[in-house]
Amino acid sequence: MSSERYREPEIYEIRIQGHLQDKWSEWFHGMKLTRQNDGTTTLSGPLPDQTALHGILLKIRDMNLKLISVSEEKREPEDEL
Repeated sequence: MSSERYREPEIYEIRIQGHLQDKWSEWFHGMKLTRQNDGTTTLSGPLPDQTALHGILLKIRDMNLKLISVSEEKREPEDEL
């Protein structure tokens, strides 16, 4: 039996300046877009790996959007069986 464990996608929250329309969600790996009252947009959801995260950051750069923050949701360690 392999010692490798299946890794669930990490949950990320990315904040950018400005409001994005919902149509951009698909372009950002299906992340949920939430427009905040302070004029920012929060992209949140699971990403399969760091490559996907870097791809989204490159898209934000290429769209000339101002990146405010990137954070990973911390999960509770699962109990061992």
